[in-house]
Amino acid sequence: MSKTLSRSIWLFILTLALLVRVGVGIYWNSIVEKSANQSTNPPSVSKDGPFFYGDSDSYWKLARTIAFGRPYEFDETRRWQIFRTPGYPAILAPLFWIYGETPPTFAARMEGAIFGTINVVLVGWLALTIFGKSDRGRLIALLASLFVALDPTEALQSVSILSEEPFMTFSLLLNVEFVKTARRFGILPSSKTIPEDDKTPNALSSNDSLFPHSIKLAFFNAAAIYLRPSWYYFLPFASCFVLLVYVLSLLVRRRAEKLPSYAKRGLLKLGLCVVFAHFFTVALLLPWALRNYRISGKLVITTLQMGASLYDGLNPDATGASEMSFVDRFRQDELNEPSDSEEVHFEVRLDKRMKSAAIEWANSHKFKVLKLACIKFYRLWSPTPREQSFSSPFLKFILFVSYAPILIFGLLGLLRTVRQHDAAYFLVVPPLYISLLHIVFVSSIRYRVPVMYCFSILASYLLASVVIKVVPEITRQMSTSLAWAHESRNKNA
Repeated sequence: MSKTLSRSIWLFILTLALLVRVGVGIYWNSIVEKSANQSTNPPSVSKDGPFFYGDSDSYWKLARTIAFGRPYEFDETRRWQIFRTPGYPAILAPLFWIYGETPPTFAARMEGAIFGTINVVLVGWLALTIFGKSDRGRLIALLASLFVALDPTEALQSVSILSEEPFMTFSLLLNVEFVKTARRFGILPSSKTIPEDDKTPNALSSNDSLFPHSIKLAFFNAAAIYLRPSWYYFLPFASCFVLLVYVLSLLVRRRAEKLPSYAKRGLLKLGLCVVFAHFFTVALLLPWALRNYRISGKLVITTLQMGASLYDGLNPDATGASEMSFVDRFRQDELNEPSDSEEVHFEVRLDKRMKSAAIEWANSHKFKVLKLACIKFYRLWSPTPREQSFSSPFLKFILFVSYAPILIFGLLGLLRTVRQHDAAYFLVVPPLYISLLHIVFVSSIRYRVPVMYCFSILASYLLASVVIKVVPEITRQMSTSLAWAHESRNKNA
């Protein structure tokens, strides 16, 4: 594939991605506004305008506080101060500088459309980082980016005024940097970096400092956490998973009883790099944590949302879906009968109260917790949405036909990459992390969208392998047939 043709295809895909998102943004904005005007109880309406998700309203109010230098809190009655990290509100804040107190929600949707288009590029970059810049690697990257560009759930997510789309941007950058770092230390891909003996030169013999790699990982990691606090443990989880697979592959494939020295060096370097990255991540989160300490007297690294989120997923009425009406009940109980000294900040006490209630219920209903975990897993990866808002047959059909093939081909691609001992097995880590997270907390297809690119890349890997194998064979047969026809014509002449 020539560079000129490749650039033309990339330009087409990016233009298509942006047009799709702008079109979905226009349609979705009109649908939400129409719903707000016609319904007496729309999904979420505030004085700032209609939002489909309740989270959007809180992001909007917090963005206003950042833009105009006001106290960082939302909800005039409850005065939540540590409930949301400032990542996404900071991204929305420039809209208030441009438009004033009440920017149009459509402007925020277009901002999300830009992030969504950037993510299409980053998906291709991650695919190139894993598979290389050969013709095969470029084909995988193009196909994966095209799938993401046309994915209706990803397009809708980008215009929903939620943190998922910018979070996806920084999580993709984090994954690109992690793959580069693991490869530099000889861990990914495992089959292509194992030297024949300990004396074989390899990347592990370099004297490069660990700190530049750690700092880049920390920057992208902290940005992702500021947008989605639940991502706090992803980097340690991913490194443990990759190192475990690397060790097992060495022991099984080499039939060794102990690890060779080059493997130990690689494990040590990547392990130290991730430890340093986590340390630097905490340092980057420290301004927010110190602000929380000044307010509450407790060092809160992320948010005080754990209690509400945990009880939302584990309570007597839990169904796997989110239903937060219990918060007002807990709030009133805490006001009437404080669970701790009233000198302790109210949000700290309320968070602890809900967390304790969730854990106490879970300990007493272990079978129900297991059943809920299965329900939540199905809700997360269901081929059709379980939410009532997306229950129309047309929407279910569109989401099914755009999701099921990618998932099936992605899983088949994963099986292929395991057999080939390729680095693409790393792509199972984000979906696995999300799954483990949401079988505890609440679950819906909304939470799987930021990691669906993993299956898009794996599906592209499978399809590209078929294309590269089948197309030359078809070309050879066509050439043979043409040659035979030409020879027959000459004989007849």
